[in-house]
Amino acid sequence: MTVAAAGFVSVEELVEAARTRTGAGSNESFEHLDALEALTSAIAGEARLTPSGVQVAANALVSALAVQVAVRRSLERHPEIAAGPDARLVFVTGLPRTGTTLVHNLLARHPAVHCPRLWELMAPAGSRDVREHARLAAQAQAWLDEFYAIAPRLPAIHPMGAHRPDECHRLLGHAFQSMIYPTRYRVPSYSAWLRERDMRAAYEFHRVQLASIMWRAPAEVAGLKCPFHLWHLGALRTVYPEAKVVMLHRDLTAVVPSLCSLSSVIRAARSDDVDKREVGAFWLSEVEHAAADLLLRRELPSNEGVLDVRYVDLTSDTIGTMQRVFEFIDVPPSHATEKSIRRWIAENPADKHGRHRYTPEEFGLDPSELAERFAAYRAAYAV
Repeated sequence: MTVAAAGFVSVEELVEAARTRTGAGSNESFEHLDALEALTSAIAGEARLTPSGVQVAANALVSALAVQVAVRRSLERHPEIAAGPDARLVFVTGLPRTGTTLVHNLLARHPAVHCPRLWELMAPAGSRDVREHARLAAQAQAWLDEFYAIAPRLPAIHPMGAHRPDECHRLLGHAFQSMIYPTRYRVPSYSAWLRERDMRAAYEFHRVQLASIMWRAPAEVAGLKCPFHLWHLGALRTVYPEAKVVMLHRDLTAVVPSLCSLSSVIRAARSDDVDKREVGAFWLSEVEHAAADLLLRRELPSNEGVLDVRYVDLTSDTIGTMQRVFEFIDVPPSHATEKSIRRWIAENPADKHGRHRYTPEEFGLDPSELAERFAAYRAAYAV
């Protein structure tokens, strides 16, 4: 697929490329194309991508369409997948940069819990053949190596690996409805569109993909993680009413600048025109909206089944905090699991891939103003 340096491909061209890649017939339909239209229009008019960034973005969207074909074919071969994931479910969420990644990685140390790996999330549908698994994992690692080559600061901020647990925003991304896109690209019109979107259909597709993953790798508990669920808790709880939720909390005066730094590094991998102050204003608004919604929801009956975890407790008493998490999801902690957690912590210090350096001021943020804006949240969760 060839795309113009100054523009972006149409939905029709992306669909045709996906048909070519997958062998899908002209009578096979694709879903969530209205969301794809909102996203591609924003990328074309607002994202300011480099020519290589345009190509990378287009290929990623074709890959998402290809996942839809793979899921459909997997359901045809194994209709039992449609019954849903055969596992108890726990979602780890919270605003970005609050410790969700650490909890998710440590959750995966328990033998009863399967936290989908990056390669599984990139290719959620497939056979149980371990040779195919190895091939898909190698493809995922090759993609990641290329990404790190153009975003060399990212491993210090958010380390990833083909065989490491990763964020299930990828499953929503296959429906073109996720906050990961504003993280990657400057797409304000898409962000506004997403804020008003009914996300239930996207989460229903998320559930089908999760069922495919858990069919391939059965486990007692499925552990999912993504900060962006916080923006769509209503849809999440509607589609996954049985799931438990572990909610991380951290002082937002630390969260917002860190998130801005992460987003600016990711955007810079695909654009030479990243305005850090604009990034700061965007994420300040988004976090303010999510935090206000969270404060409203914590008083609702639907907030049952939520375990609140403070970042300060996670970092000061990691073992004790994870014991609370395991008890909450009804998987008894053990000496072996504790030993595995301690080994993982020792092998993965926070600065293993370098230090994450940034200042609030480079994003136009004033720490004292942040403290004032988020006073209600900080008081409610004692962060």
